[in-house]
Amino acid sequence: MQHALERVPVWTEAWRTSERLVLLLDFDGTLAPIVDRPERAAMPDRTRRALERLMAMDGVSVAVVSGRGLADVRERAAIPGIAYAGNHGMEIEGAGLHRIHPEAQAARPELEEVAAAVEPALEGIDGAFLEDKGLTLSIHYRLAPDHAEEVREIVLEAAGGRPGLEVFDGKMIVEVRPRVEWHKGKAVLFLLGQMQPPKEAPVLYLGDDRTDEDAFRALHAWGPAAEGILIAEQPSAGSAATSRLRDPAEVGALFEALAAGR
Repeated sequence: MQHALERVPVWTEAWRTSERLVLLLDFDGTLAPIVDRPERAAMPDRTRRALERLMAMDGVSVAVVSGRGLADVRERAAIPGIAYAGNHGMEIEGAGLHRIHPEAQAARPELEEVAAAVEPALEGIDGAFLEDKGLTLSIHYRLAPDHAEEVREIVLEAAGGRPGLEVFDGKMIVEVRPRVEWHKGKAVLFLLGQMQPPKEAPVLYLGDDRTDEDAFRALHAWGPAAEGILIAEQPSAGSAATSRLRDPAEVGALFEALAAGR
């Protein structure tokens, strides 16, 4: 897979021609390094400065698309004037947009029941904890890696038999989400439908997790100038991304290169 910095001349030329550049950005593992506890995540100063420089240039549109809850990712990213898609796009707000997936919202009582069953069951596992994100639940075991299967069994016992919910594995987490036809890919297409960039404009989605693959695939449907950039030291052979960066530190370097190239 090609390194994304090698693609910068192509993207900046397309930006010049179309007068638009769209950046769709995951937060954890992309704008911010992965940390042991979600409340400690923060965007590095270099990345923030480079992104602010890019956003001050003509024709640049930015949105953040995250698995975090909407209020949480908006507070941590703290980028004014943009749209945020939280909970894998089930809630979208900012830049004149406001959308909450109605079926996801209706599943809240079931999520509360699952949380009430899972939290006491995790008390005996040091380092495992539940994060309630409103429309979804994340059960973290990064601090208890030897208990991964035990944590997963606890979650499946509480949520696995519920027709309105789904269980997903992520990076050292187990997620419980409403069973709805919505994910980051559909959120990306919704955002692009609102932004209306020309089809020849470069649209770049940066993400690091398997949930971002839905967005990478959705870009194929948008057009040939839309590309996914995977943040990974060792990229998966099956990824739908077209290029990669090794780690979040290189995300800031990419922003700097785009601004310098333009």
